[in-house]
Amino acid sequence: MNSRRKILCAVGAAAALHALPTFAQDGYPNRAVRLVVGFPAGGTTDMIGRLTAKELSARLGQPVVVENRPGASSNIATAAVARAAPDGYTLLLATASNATNVTAYRNLSFDIQKDFVPVAGISIVPNVLVVSASSEIKTFDDYLNYARKNPGKLTFASASSGSSTHLAGELFKTMAKVDMLHVPYSDSAPAIVDMMGGQVDSIFDNLPSALPHIAGGKVRALAVTTRTRVPSLPDIPTVAELGFPGFEAYSWQGLMAPEGTPDAVVKKLSSAVSEFLVDPSVSAQIVKLGGIPNKLNADEFRGFLKAEIDKWAPILRQSGTTIQ
Repeated sequence: MNSRRKILCAVGAAAALHALPTFAQDGYPNRAVRLVVGFPAGGTTDMIGRLTAKELSARLGQPVVVENRPGASSNIATAAVARAAPDGYTLLLATASNATNVTAYRNLSFDIQKDFVPVAGISIVPNVLVVSASSEIKTFDDYLNYARKNPGKLTFASASSGSSTHLAGELFKTMAKVDMLHVPYSDSAPAIVDMMGGQVDSIFDNLPSALPHIAGGKVRALAVTTRTRVPSLPDIPTVAELGFPGFEAYSWQGLMAPEGTPDAVVKKLSSAVSEFLVDPSVSAQIVKLGGIPNKLNADEFRGFLKAEIDKWAPILRQSGTTIQ
């Protein structure tokens, strides 16, 4: 009897242990969740991150706290989340940099496709080609003609090498078959200031950064880089409709978790994101920030990430953008 009792106790204990993860998943979350953002406070990515945190918190019933860990084009933040426990309490606000860094950086401590689980797409942030209001370049055709007639002379600034503001220019160079000089900065703010002062000719800036200067008449918008026109600048044509079909370049944000995060947790987070993205008031806030809602479930976001990596790899290699 003693042996039988021991066996039954052992089986019961094993069953109880097996049930623990399910119980924990069903109760997720039961404490604060951390959303790690790889860029400084106050920028477009941070603002999207804080909106995401607010809306997730409302739907999950627990605080979602934004933690800014800027540096190395979001690699510091990404590495930190890759090392975190896969329990759904540490999440990454993934961006376009996570796709381009795969090719741009030689020695990453993580693999964005293997060490993370895609959760959901959140938003796309268009870029807009702008020149100073005092520039002699008045239209996109002026810009293109000047580039063709003056190889290597037309300059375009960027927020950093490998950023969407850089790669939009590199894609334009490739598709238009023109030679332009890239001038990288540490951020778009000093880049656009120098452009207004005449130190550089142009920038394919993130729309939220450029909008105040466009509205203030300090810069002139020539074209947007998304496939369709954007609500914030409905009268500004796309590069694609101006003679370059297929041209598309933008920044983006999405939600990712460390590999091994339980499926039930991923589904709950994905459902929460989907729910707030179809809320008209939230969509309006994203548009006000200069973005476009990009509702993707986990599987769709996985495909989106791979497509972005594959798209930009040859452009990065051709431009010679390699960072240690």
